[in-house]
Amino acid sequence: MKPDIQQHFQSADEFLRESEHLMIGEFYRGAVGRAYYAMFHAATALLLSRGIERSSHHAVLSAFGEHIVKPGLVERRFHTYITKAFARRNECDYLSFTVADKPEVETILKRARELVEVCRNLCK
Repeated sequence: MKPDIQQHFQSADEFLRESEHLMIGEFYRGAVGRAYYAMFHAATALLLSRGIERSSHHAVLSAFGEHIVKPGLVERRFHTYITKAFARRNECDYLSFTVADKPEVETILKRARELVEVCRNLCK
């Protein structure tokens, strides 16, 4: 695996651990954001492994749908996971009245772990 791809997976793993710690500390809004960033870095790594470079969040999500989901490399649900997590991350970061709770974070974190693993396996 190329070093830049490895670095994205290292970031994804670190963000997963951060999300877990934030959830344990009941910082649910922060945990949502960290879980999303794990997905973002995993998706970026998978795209890079296919020679596709994108930097903005919207561009990565769009390219993931077009180049990974549409050809059937992963199930459509993974695109749903990352786009919903992106939307929730934005709400949690920018809307002060937004509330996240433990069950929601557990679901997002579970999905993030799953997406990271699927992307990692496709890069092997």
